[in-house]
Amino acid sequence: MTELPPAATLVDMKNATLLRLSLLPLALGLAACESSLDIDLATVNRPVDAERISVRIRAVELQDEAGGTRRIETDDRLVNLLDFQGSELLSLVGGEEVPSARYRKLRLVFDERGAEIETDDGEFPIRVSDLQPGADIDIQLSDDDDETETLLAVLDLRFSFSRQTQPDNLYRLRQVATAGRSGDLGTLVGQVDEDYVQGGGCAGSEEEGFAMYLYRDDRRNQLTDYAADVTDSPLVSASVVRPGDEGDFSYRFRGLPAGRYTVAYTCKADLDDPFTRQDTLVFRDAFLVDIEEGGTTTRDF
Repeated sequence: MTELPPAATLVDMKNATLLRLSLLPLALGLAACESSLDIDLATVNRPVDAERISVRIRAVELQDEAGGTRRIETDDRLVNLLDFQGSELLSLVGGEEVPSARYRKLRLVFDERGAEIETDDGEFPIRVSDLQPGADIDIQLSDDDDETETLLAVLDLRFSFSRQTQPDNLYRLRQVATAGRSGDLGTLVGQVDEDYVQGGGCAGSEEEGFAMYLYRDDRRNQLTDYAADVTDSPLVSASVVRPGDEGDFSYRFRGLPAGRYTVAYTCKADLDDPFTRQDTLVFRDAFLVDIEEGGTTTRDF
């Protein structure tokens, strides 16, 4: 006949079993509190005369509202950022499980190995600045097992790179970008009259200097160049271009969070050094525009 354990032991075993069962839903809940995430990258504009911009993006960092950072490694390959200025996107993260939380910042982590810019003057190394502020976002990721969230980051290459001739001849990289849920971001487009681009003090300006600058809120009477770490700087820019040698010009901003902005035209963007405050930019008309979530706004000049 099998001998039963003492009554006290049976009680302990029963309590232990009940404890394990009570902790099971908590463990399952913790395991489920993650979101599946894709992150893509697009680029706009370019530094003056740049024909190739080769960099490695080692990781993407997401900062939550409590100040914690989630680092997601990428495949760390050398890419030409100019390849992603049209419909093709660079996939940085695919199907990554991240903690469900509200995230406030998206930051790209660059690597200097093999990083260089090619221009008409030759090839120049890229040095990554110590401070990389990244893009402001406001994204609540929830634990939906049936859905993968997709974030899009749009890197402004004109504002992100600065030519440094002293003490070394190189380009310095300090990322300037917008980011958000791919379907929530808006677009701003417009036509620019052929006679407009070189009128009002812009006579003789080079086409590489034609650009639209975009500012948060109403800045029609406070237009400035871009300068790193200066709060009144434009958010991003868009080149004003045309497909051939004749006809009207056009511009396009992509990846814009919904809100009110000021858009202004300058013909001297080629003189704008992101690491130095300038007072030589010539601005013409500036207009208020409202960007709707996931929509396209048109503002012609």
